[in-house]
Amino acid sequence: MVAKIKALDPSVVNKIAAGEIIISPVNALKEMMENSIDAGCSSIDILVKDGGIKVLQITDNGSGIEKDDLPILCERFTTSKLSKFEDLGNIETYGFRGEALASISHISRVTVTTKTKNDQCAWKVSYSEGKMLGQPKPVAGRDGTVILVEDLFYNIPSRLRSLRSPSDEYSKILDVVGRYAVHSKDIGFSCKKMGDSNFTLTVRANLTIQERIRTVFGNNVSSHLIDYELPEIEDIGVKRIDGQVTDLNFQMKKSIQPIFFINNRLVTCDPLRRSLNQVFGTYLSKGFKAFIYLNILIDPQSVDVNVHPTKREVRFLNQDEIIEKINFHLNDELSKLNTSRTFKTSTLLTGQPVEVTVVSNSQNSNASRPVRSQSQLQQIKNKIYEHKLVRTDSSQSKITSFMKPPTERDTQTFNTANIPKKRLRSTFEESETVDIDDETVSSSTTTQVVEEISNDDNEVNDENSITGDGIITNGYKIVPRKRTSVDLTSILKLRENVDNTAHRELTNIFANLTFVGVVDEQKRLAAIQHDLKLFLVDYGAVSFELFYQIGLTDFANFGIIQLKTEDKKDLQLFEILSSIDIISKDEKSIMQIIQKFWEMKDMLKEYFSIEFSNDGDDLRTVELSSIPLLLKDYHPPMSKLSFFLFRLGTKVNWESEEECLSSILKQIALFYIPEIIEKMDTTDEMSEDLKIEYINKKNYINSSLENIIFPCVKRRLLAPSSLLKDVIEIANLPGLYKVFERC
Repeated sequence: MVAKIKALDPSVVNKIAAGEIIISPVNALKEMMENSIDAGCSSIDILVKDGGIKVLQITDNGSGIEKDDLPILCERFTTSKLSKFEDLGNIETYGFRGEALASISHISRVTVTTKTKNDQCAWKVSYSEGKMLGQPKPVAGRDGTVILVEDLFYNIPSRLRSLRSPSDEYSKILDVVGRYAVHSKDIGFSCKKMGDSNFTLTVRANLTIQERIRTVFGNNVSSHLIDYELPEIEDIGVKRIDGQVTDLNFQMKKSIQPIFFINNRLVTCDPLRRSLNQVFGTYLSKGFKAFIYLNILIDPQSVDVNVHPTKREVRFLNQDEIIEKINFHLNDELSKLNTSRTFKTSTLLTGQPVEVTVVSNSQNSNASRPVRSQSQLQQIKNKIYEHKLVRTDSSQSKITSFMKPPTERDTQTFNTANIPKKRLRSTFEESETVDIDDETVSSSTTTQVVEEISNDDNEVNDENSITGDGIITNGYKIVPRKRTSVDLTSILKLRENVDNTAHRELTNIFANLTFVGVVDEQKRLAAIQHDLKLFLVDYGAVSFELFYQIGLTDFANFGIIQLKTEDKKDLQLFEILSSIDIISKDEKSIMQIIQKFWEMKDMLKEYFSIEFSNDGDDLRTVELSSIPLLLKDYHPPMSKLSFFLFRLGTKVNWESEEECLSSILKQIALFYIPEIIEKMDTTDEMSEDLKIEYINKKNYINSSLENIIFPCVKRRLLAPSSLLKDVIEIANLPGLYKVFERC
């Protein structure tokens, strides 16, 4: 056997390690800048080309590098900062792993020029893949080190493609340089693009912290700074915490990422950031952000600096206690400032900005309370622009809902025998399922609707009827009946699956939709509005999910649609199934389906309100007596009854409980989907009856969708992720305004 596990080539290992440490040019700069600070420099100059990808050069006036150290300068795990693992407990320098320059040299071309105070000249040498190329050459130079990095990621094309534009990368470089410039006392920083005559950022070495913040972040921030200082707290290992934060008159909606230095390391600390923002949130007006700079010194033995490849995170003991102390002290400082506030507003007539100072007698007054100046007569409210104005309310009924909807007598006065078989088949399509939310389950005691359907002309209710082969009348009978409690594991599991597949945003769209109208009855497309957006939805797929979820919710508690005809043959399963072309001549298959129904008749009646009856012993005379009623005032298209029974007999796995119950509910949901109405040109020569039938069917589907199905969708549907493909945004109001400049 040939061994499958092999050691990686050292060059591959080094590239992988370099990719973990150097993610972008700003990471390379950060590592080199920290080395310069460790070298005791007082000046750092940075030169950048193409966002640091083509050229990234850093020059310092620190102690320099000894000539004898140059051969191993870019090798991995070579450092002057520590000699044993225990030294990490007392480390106070930025670098300690000896991986920064090594990683950079494996993904770029590095040139180092360095000179110590004792050297007579500077030494220049190049590196590639951690190795020194040739011997150091003597050159003229000043004390300190110049590191030139060229063609970053030249040998990792995938990383190069993942980088943002050069301007974005340069912005990141300026951000990290500015943060170190704020923190690093007595060190000057400068940064510019190659070829520019002026520096983008210049911070002199003799500036105070407030002046450094002004240089980096502007006067708006520096003019509102207050000192933050927390003395030593020995019991939790805190040596000192100081910094600068903005006062309560600072008004800026653009968020500035807090600057946290823990033991002089620039890190991100999300728990501390969130807690400080919460404190400021109780004082600042809504939408305004604070500027925060904190320098936290903790006992080195309580800090683990070796937890992240780029050193952007650290872990320290007593984190919760330290954050709590910082919060309490900040809250105390801000409460002292909460006696007067300055707000910028404008006059009603000229619109010119005016500063208004409001004084509060209570130090604990709530800063978020609306403040009105004496010179203003009313509060100026935010203007809602027309292109962002929602002009519909999903909670209000449309005026069409007050009109009398088309009744079944108006819409279904057609003979199902006249519908082509091909069209019958097309109404049944495979679709995915989603489960229901437990909140849709109704109370334990309820009433069940029993709907009787009769073909006796003498009993036809003129107010609501269906005529044709299967003439139907509506007569709702409310029968008091205690709700059946469902404890079947399979049903509970199917319900639970809904929560796992529900898509929150899509469910919210359906819960707050406004029905616009049917777009295409043949493709089953409808338009709905949510907020400022217009969506095109497949109402067939939406209806399937709705009726499947209703089936799970009301399992074993369905209403009943009772079927009655003058001629019993019309409801015999053998006659119904024989009308389907694909099995009309296969009597054996028909009898097998009927046999299976008869064996399962008790289960189908108890759980699904599907009832079969037989006056004799011959299975040919078995009749369909009732079908389930899922939604009041809406009936399944009876033209799909034959294929519903056919698929119920052939597509259900009767051996597995969960698959069986799920499949039956799917078939019922497919049965209830509004039928496809093929387009017809009413201007063509056709009988008047066909025109009326076609128009009535369209009106009925439009009315059912608007007044019955989609209102139920708003109340009950938990939209699964699978429905995303059936919902398409076709327009939004801001986009339309850009084109038409009006609504």
